[in-house]
Amino acid sequence: TVDDFIHMRSSDEVTYYNYSILQYLNGIEYLVTNVLYDYEDELLDASVTLTLDEAQYLKYKYKPWLLAYDLYGAVECEFVLMTLNSIIDPKDFDFKRMKAILPNNLSNILGRIYSANSLLLNTNRSDMKIELKKDPNGNTIW
Repeated sequence: TVDDFIHMRSSDEVTYYNYSILQYLNGIEYLVTNVLYDYEDELLDASVTLTLDEAQYLKYKYKPWLLAYDLYGAVECEFVLMTLNSIIDPKDFDFKRMKAILPNNLSNILGRIYSANSLLLNTNRSDMKIELKKDPNGNTIW
């Protein structure tokens, strides 16, 4: 049940941002992609179907961030729920039956994905720090 999932949640702070490839351009940070998109099939294979009762349905309708917080301890994990249920807009989050990943499994899966991509992600963050120190002409300013 949903209540069982909530009681299993991890305190791990896994966020969408930490798996993102970013670019810094003219003082603005841009999302290029997220490495998790390469693992959508694996995430879907690890999912189970949850059935919400009426009170839970009303509580979480249009609020994937709230369910993500209750399940995983991080509102930023809403993208996992949205991806698993093939939606891109929270206004489409209107399900009594939905796909989700057990909190313990999500932490393990995301940990393996991060490990497999850590060099790429760390290199990207290092490059971002270098770009942050440059002015619009590419000159290092500090």
